[in-house]
Amino acid sequence: MKTAGCSTRRVAGQVDRSECAVRSCWEQWTREGTHLRKTGSGATRKTTRREDRRIVRQALVDPTVTRSTIRADVGVAIVPQTISRHLAEANLKSKCSFRALPLTPEHRQLRLQWCQARSM
Repeated sequence: MKTAGCSTRRVAGQVDRSECAVRSCWEQWTREGTHLRKTGSGATRKTTRREDRRIVRQALVDPTVTRSTIRADVGVAIVPQTISRHLAEANLKSKCSFRALPLTPEHRQLRLQWCQARSM
């Protein structure tokens, strides 16, 4: 649209983006000839894919395992937050502990009988 002569404001309205975003994209296109984003300059990963799978597998096998136990078992110097992030990426979230133990069917039956006996 810009090469056809449309204004930045009109292009922004058509693609539902801000004028600043359209302007930045156009400047990058004229400067570099591409619209692709540059790779990030973030920190490098401390674990390999294999170690990531091992972290997730340990959490699946034993849901009560702690992050420090997983870290010691994997053998890589990583912080517990990294383990939590890997588990979140695998859609594994921490579960709240029970406030009370769940009742067995036998306990439920006994409680129901006790309540029915005292309902009148």
